[in-house]
Amino acid sequence: MDDAKKVKEVMVKEKLPWRTFVDSGPIAEKWKPAGTPTFYVIDHKGVIRYKWPGAPGAGAIDTALEKLIEEAEKDAKKPPE
Repeated sequence: MDDAKKVKEVMVKEKLPWRTFVDSGPIAEKWKPAGTPTFYVIDHKGVIRYKWPGAPGAGAIDTALEKLIEEAEKDAKKPPE
């Protein structure tokens, strides 16, 4: 889906809580998506940990997020170095 207006309509309709953007310029050049849509999951340190070109399949994003949330919670409990 390359039309930002259509993407926005889907996001509102489906109540999607994550950020989404449509770009064929500098963002696309930097991130080099392998397909449309491409899903990225970024951890609490700002590192891309998962990337799916196209639909990732049932539960894949949830599983990835659960793992990263667990890691972030463990890091939050560590005393500062």
